[in-house]
Amino acid sequence: MNRNHRCILVILVSFLLAPGSTLAQSRTTEHYPTFRWDTVPVGFHFAKDGPLMTPEEAKFVASHGSFICLEKGHANKQFRYTEDGIEQEARQLKAFNPEMKVIFYWNTFLDYGMFRAHQEYEQHPEWWLKRADGTLDFKNSRLKRYDLSNPEVRAWWTDVAQNAVVEGSCDGIFLDALPQIKAEANKAIWGQEKFDAIQQGLAELIQEARSKIGEDKLIFYNGIRSTPNLQIGVDYLEHIDAVMIEHFGHFDSGSKESMLKDIQEMSRAGKQGKIVAFKGWPGFTFIDRAAMSKPLEEQKRLAAENITFALAAFLVGAQEHSYFVYNWGYRMRLGCMEWYPELDKKLGPPLADAKQDGWVLERDFEHAHVWIDLESREARIDWH
Repeated sequence: MNRNHRCILVILVSFLLAPGSTLAQSRTTEHYPTFRWDTVPVGFHFAKDGPLMTPEEAKFVASHGSFICLEKGHANKQFRYTEDGIEQEARQLKAFNPEMKVIFYWNTFLDYGMFRAHQEYEQHPEWWLKRADGTLDFKNSRLKRYDLSNPEVRAWWTDVAQNAVVEGSCDGIFLDALPQIKAEANKAIWGQEKFDAIQQGLAELIQEARSKIGEDKLIFYNGIRSTPNLQIGVDYLEHIDAVMIEHFGHFDSGSKESMLKDIQEMSRAGKQGKIVAFKGWPGFTFIDRAAMSKPLEEQKRLAAENITFALAAFLVGAQEHSYFVYNWGYRMRLGCMEWYPELDKKLGPPLADAKQDGWVLERDFEHAHVWIDLESREARIDWH
C-alpha cells in the first residue's frame, strides 16, 4: 500500500468513526434502551418506600418504559441499604423484561446514610469536603459532601459504581447533583483553587467511572439546568451517555428564558446522540404544601389536566433517545406510576425540527401537531 492509499484509508476510517456517522452511532448506542416513536417514549425515575414493587407494579414498569432510575432509599423498609434494594429490584424487573435498563442512583456529591458505602465514608474524615475557613461543608446542616479533588474519594466512589453495574444487575449509574458542584457561588465558599480542583476532580471521576464500568454500560448525569444564575448544558460528551433535565418549568427554572434554554439544550444533546430524560411537572411539586394536602385523587386529576404543557415542551425539543418523565416527586406514591391517555396515542417520528416565533414553538409529528407558548404557558397537541 503506497502513501496515498494509506492517507485515503485513514480519512475514510476517521469519517466512519466520526461522532455523527452511522457507524459511530451504531457502536455507541447499541447499549441504549430500546427507542420507538410509535407513542410518547416514557422513562421512570423513582424509589418505592417500604418493600420492593409488587409483581404487578414491576410488570407495569417493565412493560411501559424502556428504563428506570431507581432512587436512593428504594425498598427502605425491606432492605437496610439502598444497594441491596436496587439490586433485588433490578432482578425482578429484568425477569419481566430482560431488555429493561435499570439505572443505579449514586449521588456524585452528597453523603446519604442509606447507602452501605456511607459506612466507609464515615471512617475517612479526610474525604469530607471543607470550606475555605476549614469547617465542614454541609448541605442543610446535615449532609456531608464529597471532596472530589481527592483521588481516594474518587476511587471509593467508582468502586461502588463498579460493584452495582459490573458485579450486580444494573445497566448504568445515575450521577446526581452536578449543578450543585458546578455552581459559581461555590467559589466564595471553597475558594478559587479548591473550586477549580473539584471541577477537575468531577471530570476525572466521570472518566474513571467509565473505565471501571466499561463502554457497554450507561452513565446518566443530572444535568441540564437553566436558571437566572446557572446555565449548564450537556458536558463530558466523551464519557457520558445520558443527561437529565430535572426542573423544567419549576423551582428556579420557570421563566420563559429558562424553559426555552432547556428545550434548546435537550435538542442539542439529542442531536449529539445522547439520551435525554425530561422530567415534566404537573403544575405542583412534592414541596408544595397546599398541593400535598389534597387527596391523592385530586392530585391525579390536576396532573391529568396539566399534562399538555409539560408534554408539548418535551415534544418540541425531543430527539431520538429522548424520554418523558412525568410526576410530582421522586417516590412512587407521588404520581410515578400514573398513566395518561396522551401516552397511548399514536405519535410517529418528527417530520422536522420545531419552528420558533418569539416564545412560540411548533412542531409536526407523523400523527400530531404540537404548539406551545412559553410566555403564556399555553399549549396544544392536535392528535391526527
